[in-house]
Amino acid sequence: MNPSSKLPLQVPIALGAAVLAISAGGVLARVAEEAAAPVIGFWRVGLCGLLLAPALFSSRLRGQISWKDVGITAIAGLCLALHFWTWIASLERITVMRSVVLVTLAPLWVGLMEWKLDAKAPSRLFWGGVGIALLGVLVMGLVSADGLAGGDLLGDGLALLGGVLSSAYLVIGREVRQRVAFLPYGAMVCLLAAAWLLPIALSSGAPMVGFQDKTWFALGALALGPQLLGHVGFNYAVRYVKASLIASLILLEPVGATLLGVLILGEIPGIWELCAGGIILSGVVVATRGSKS
Repeated sequence: MNPSSKLPLQVPIALGAAVLAISAGGVLARVAEEAAAPVIGFWRVGLCGLLLAPALFSSRLRGQISWKDVGITAIAGLCLALHFWTWIASLERITVMRSVVLVTLAPLWVGLMEWKLDAKAPSRLFWGGVGIALLGVLVMGLVSADGLAGGDLLGDGLALLGGVLSSAYLVIGREVRQRVAFLPYGAMVCLLAAAWLLPIALSSGAPMVGFQDKTWFALGALALGPQLLGHVGFNYAVRYVKASLIASLILLEPVGATLLGVLILGEIPGIWELCAGGIILSGVVVATRGSKS
């Protein structure tokens, strides 16, 4: 099924809720820093997968999910697992804002992937919008209230790799979403991602349980908010819109993450952060229009 220009009303609602939810991911992962990166990723996708599991088993029993779909989703789940591992690991080395900014370079990677798969380049308007948004992302990443924000080469690299992996997860998952409903698909991809992350977490030697209450609260909030409302919401919408459009909307995440950083972490943005947020919003509007042309 090709993305339709006449979207059901629940699609933009789901996209809006998803953007708000994923904006909390970086702050919540920082709150849960008592746990190691692969452990945080495991609990995030594992708890969400368990919540959605009834929908998966119901669909599988009715023969609505083929083994081919399971195989493709396993690859998408691997990309999702590695995305969380690398991105959360970057939060141990760089600030929430910088990490989120770098990981949301995803539209560039998605556009290139869709270009290869569909043999049709995105419109100039789309690329123009992404270019504007990426300019805002660059400004937000380089400038802080006190001047230039310091980075860490490994931390920056992990965040960039996390963005590439999340793009691959979106593009691969879109094929399965043409045939499988979003709830069973969400359950399947989360459980498979958890299965990939479990041996990584265990081999790291980091504890899987025994955390403080605030860490468990953050892990549960990660599963219910960024994962359930966020990623599963995107899985719902990706049947109706291009993965490149979703990736462009994800560019709003740094704006939300910055605002939450003010409220929870006390990170007050300067005028340049506010300007960058306006540039990003403008670029997203342009890219959204360009994806329909």
